[in-house]
Amino acid sequence: MQRLTGLPETLDARQQALHDRIASGPRGRVAGPLALWLHSPDLCERAQALGEHLRFNNVLPKALSEMTILIVSAHHRCDYEWHVHAQIAEREGLPTETIAAVKAGIKPDGLAEDADAIYEFATGLLRDNAVGDAAYRSVAEHFGTAGVVELAALIGYYQIGAHTLNAVEFRVPDAPSPFGRYEGTG
Repeated sequence: MQRLTGLPETLDARQQALHDRIASGPRGRVAGPLALWLHSPDLCERAQALGEHLRFNNVLPKALSEMTILIVSAHHRCDYEWHVHAQIAEREGLPTETIAAVKAGIKPDGLAEDADAIYEFATGLLRDNAVGDAAYRSVAEHFGTAGVVELAALIGYYQIGAHTLNAVEFRVPDAPSPFGRYEGTG
């Protein structure tokens, strides 16, 4: 059975307008889950607006926002999400050792207090469907109540993307699976 591989083969007027709006925004392109979501324009329109805020305008420092996305990607072993955001995280200054540890499912050594708070919050929520009091308090102290809400939403948003990508077995073009998901790759 052929699974979805990206954009619809043809775009109707609404899909084309939405595509063009996303491509002209801060992402600069329509790829990954956004391309898949264009198959459902109502979903895509709403998800892309939420994602634009969570990725580009949340209250977290960019490197820590990207670390959060990587934690979600590694948790779900989502090849495409990892492939894209590991590069962004590195550009945003997240140390390569931290990126490697997150990929391996290991807590990175030497995290600053704010990064440690985010790591504990995110991994607790993903692992236990709960956030411990210490992690919650630390995130609130560093980033305020908006930080608590936006961090939880960032985790959820990238889970939606990971689930969509994994459901269709979306692969990284011309590259092995970062998580060895497919035979003969990664």
